[in-house]
Amino acid sequence: MKNLFILFLAFYVNHALADGDPSLEDLLDTGLLNPSRNVDASTASKFSQRIQNAPSAVRVLSHDDIAEYGYRTLGEILRSLPGLDTSYDYVNTFLGARGVAIPGDYNTRVLILIDGIRLNNNVFDSALVGNEFPLDVDLIDRVEYAAGPGSAIYGNNAFFGVVNILTRGASSLRGAEASLEYGSFNTHKLRASVAKRLDNGAEYLLSASQFYRGGPSTTAYMDYSVVAPDFKGSAAIDYEINNNIFAKFSIGGLQLTGVFSNREKGNPVLMNFTNDQLLIMNGKSVASSQHAFVGMSYEFSLFNDWNFQTRLNYHEEEYQGSNPFYFDPTSMFIAKEDAIGRWWDGEFQVVNNRLEGHKILLGAEGRLNVEQSWRSYIEGWDSQVNRQQSSQRFAAFTQDEISINDQLTFIAGARLDHTEFGSNINPRLGLIWNPQDKTNFKLLYGSAFRNPNFFEQTQNEANFFHVANAEKINTIELAAEYYFSPSTKFNSSLYHYRMSDLIGQANYETGLVYLNLEEIKSIGWETELEQRFKNGLQAKLAYSLQRTTIAGHEVFNSPRHMLNFKFSVPLFDSHWKLASELRYLSGREIFFGHLDPQWLGDMSLNGELNKNFSISLTAHNIGDVSYREATRIANYDSFSAKQDGRDIRLKLNVRY
Repeated sequence: MKNLFILFLAFYVNHALADGDPSLEDLLDTGLLNPSRNVDASTASKFSQRIQNAPSAVRVLSHDDIAEYGYRTLGEILRSLPGLDTSYDYVNTFLGARGVAIPGDYNTRVLILIDGIRLNNNVFDSALVGNEFPLDVDLIDRVEYAAGPGSAIYGNNAFFGVVNILTRGASSLRGAEASLEYGSFNTHKLRASVAKRLDNGAEYLLSASQFYRGGPSTTAYMDYSVVAPDFKGSAAIDYEINNNIFAKFSIGGLQLTGVFSNREKGNPVLMNFTNDQLLIMNGKSVASSQHAFVGMSYEFSLFNDWNFQTRLNYHEEEYQGSNPFYFDPTSMFIAKEDAIGRWWDGEFQVVNNRLEGHKILLGAEGRLNVEQSWRSYIEGWDSQVNRQQSSQRFAAFTQDEISINDQLTFIAGARLDHTEFGSNINPRLGLIWNPQDKTNFKLLYGSAFRNPNFFEQTQNEANFFHVANAEKINTIELAAEYYFSPSTKFNSSLYHYRMSDLIGQANYETGLVYLNLEEIKSIGWETELEQRFKNGLQAKLAYSLQRTTIAGHEVFNSPRHMLNFKFSVPLFDSHWKLASELRYLSGREIFFGHLDPQWLGDMSLNGELNKNFSISLTAHNIGDVSYREATRIANYDSFSAKQDGRDIRLKLNVRY
């Protein structure tokens, strides 16, 4: 709290704001929810290029889009995009992509970046997207999602796609800003931010936020459990506390970035008393995590056609789990889990366009894992699993964007990764055809890999089971985009992939292990239609159809149909908007069960009372629908978890 008070003090004393460049929304004011294909994006190729020339189906959501629809987490932003969905197991939020959403895989198959800095850690390979995400969504300037395999540029984890979160700067935040939120389940959030552009061109941004959620008065656990006779206190334990700090400074081509976050999530302790009764016992399960990184990047040019970029980052991440359990109603033991990751990563790349008709990328990347450790034990017992190591990995990559003529572009690239599991070479090919200004076609091929992470290795070694092989995927995709008019856009992607050696969980003689499964095949179609009407109404319909199979059977937790319809309409005047989103997921099989189809709706009302004061009211699951999502372990009554009902939140935002 002390950090927040300091920032609020800065909010009131920081009066001056130098004139800055126009914001992203000023530059991209096309009226469509997604910006024009002629807007630049950098995620697909690691350098800025027109979306129409990117070797991927790139989708972009801006800060205004995020605020308009009342998205509260990165997961909510991503699940609005075709082919992506999320699930929550009372502790973490997991991301599924293109038919693969294995509960408990810690989001290892999508690479997530903040301003180009890799977040996936060196213990679990995870970068979680719920409230665990270390950046406040109010600080997001735009989210770029490059669908499909990206290992030809990014290496490990860029399996189904790459998400890059670009943060706001002084030109977007424009001074000091504070927000206060209060809502259902005893939820409140406080944020204070300050940003400024100095006379010498330097910019800085400093922000801190605190989030607290007390949880519902009657938790989902109470649907199938009873309070133990000697229980003390409240049985409704489902709380969460998050603190985030973000800082950024830039001058010329130099940028310094720092992030710190900590989180605590609490849940009740349950015990099987008899075959037909589950007791809520004394104690609580607590999952705590901390994530911090500092990064430096520098961009410069030589001779007008040589553009260089270098990065150096240092990360620390820790996790502590405390899980009481009972053998009988009077004997409590506490299972502990600790994980620590510390690592450096660096990168150097150069883009050259001296050769006519070519744009050539050359780069090298490395990671030094200073510490990777995971420990599991029971307090007071001698036995434990304790493994530590350090490791390193290096890579070199290249890509050439060849302009054959005004309409046709050919892209070829590849990356060589050398890791503790050997070497991997992943190519990328793309043929892009722009027959006219309003039409774009892309034929794309790419491969990707994912090594077994440190945690998966440790689990197998502790149970005397061989370490799994790396996962590999080959994908071919045909993407098309067509503008019927400046206010009507249609895009569509048809893809097919084959995945070998998928790493899955299994119960072995001595415990949980990770092993390679049979080949997975998938064919899918993702499409969007977006329209802006003359009265200011905007609407977008997104639909995903896929069938993902293993050994001829559909993969668990793989919805065949996903639909997302969103619209926004101005009210009273252009300073007020009503926005709504309707989501549908088809029914799907899970471990020992089935999830019913889901129809869920959210609504958001946003208004500006004046240029410095805005207000929003959001309602998630506005229909108070009772639904469940898949979990990684048996949740006593099933491999699924009942989700929250209607969740209303009021937000006040002040700028100065």
